[in-house]
Amino acid sequence: MERNSHIIVKVILAIYNFFVGDIVILIGVTATMIILALINKVDGLEPLRDGMGAILIVGVLATLVLSEARGIATSERSASIR
Repeated sequence: MERNSHIIVKVILAIYNFFVGDIVILIGVTATMIILALINKVDGLEPLRDGMGAILIVGVLATLVLSEARGIATSERSASIR
């Protein structure tokens, strides 16, 4: 059983590295999709349904900016160490 779960984790990580390559992007886009799904399914959030496109764009854009800022900070930190 443990061997099967180890193989499954390796496959998931390989797919993740191929498509995403950055955990910040994966978490950000996943969180955005969960928020959009909640808006679509929960009746109390119905007024937000008109803005789902804008929420998608802002969520993904914020994720990409955060990921890029993290990359810049990492490269600056490694440059100052040298």
